[in-house]
Amino acid sequence: MAYIIKLNKPLEIVNVIYTDKVSLDMRMQAVEQVCSNYSHLKPLRILVDVRELFMDLSFDEQQTFGKQLANNPALTYARVAVLHKPDFNPNAIIDDSAFNNGYILAQFSSPADAELWLLNKI
Repeated sequence: MAYIIKLNKPLEIVNVIYTDKVSLDMRMQAVEQVCSNYSHLKPLRILVDVRELFMDLSFDEQQTFGKQLANNPALTYARVAVLHKPDFNPNAIIDDSAFNNGYILAQFSSPADAELWLLNKI
């Protein structure tokens, strides 16, 4: 599978780890799984790791996915940290589209900083 979803129980942070190529359908599946399994967490904190992602979605698909994230009612109050390599974020178009449509999102290259932000400690 091109993604893994797991809960960091002590921190109550949902980790979504993408590797290789992840189709738009697979990304939508991942979102559905997170929403159906973890929407009871308040706030819903999600750490999306794209350090090993190879982006092969078209520009339009990336923008559409970002808008879908922002307009998903189950994610309205979610805090999302995107973890990428220091010199490259393959998810940048999706992140920008989601953020510009009201999604609470921040980008990080340090896992520790991402977790601190998700926990409202920075």
